[in-house]
Amino acid sequence: MAVAFPFSGFDRIGLRIRSGIAHKRDRGGLLLTQRTVEPYWAGPFTTGKLTPAAWSNLVAFLSDCVDRNLRVDFVHPRHEVPRAYTLATWPLFADPVLVSVTHGREIVVSGLQVGMELKRGDRFTLMQGEQRCYRSLAADLVVASAISQAIPLTPRMPLGIFAAGALVRFKMPPVRLAVVADSFQDDEVYAPSSLTFEAEEALK
Repeated sequence: MAVAFPFSGFDRIGLRIRSGIAHKRDRGGLLLTQRTVEPYWAGPFTTGKLTPAAWSNLVAFLSDCVDRNLRVDFVHPRHEVPRAYTLATWPLFADPVLVSVTHGREIVVSGLQVGMELKRGDRFTLMQGEQRCYRSLAADLVVASAISQAIPLTPRMPLGIFAAGALVRFKMPPVRLAVVADSFQDDEVYAPSSLTFEAEEALK
């Protein structure tokens, strides 16, 4: 079970896709690539100026997350709903449902409303039990089917993890994160100061 950050006023959120692809150029100029791990989200989070008390509270929370290998669910404030909507105008009352996984870069979903506009870069989360997979749309689309709508996604998702019936959350989609050990500086400062730490996606 994941917990929530005890703080939400981040000044900078560097969460981005890590491709998992290594590359180099050979002597003849040919570019060679190799996938070393499946793609995932990771990056730094930086707070605004914190009071000493708030700073100490956040450092203690991060240390506890590392020590107990806790997971944190985070909803990016710029991606609470697809960009064509606001929280007030979002038309769905329930999460769409996964029908099938076509391949690693496309899923089929039921429960969307015909005519809905989804844009490249809109984010969503596949949810099944305690498993989470945070992805974004790879192309603009207008929903044409309420029962079988293909959704192109990026980066590619791991296969064999999610089955039909998984929820596909577009409203307030959480990315499940692990705090990277030793990624934050915890020197005591007796004045308001910011704090930066690293986090990376965890499927569960």
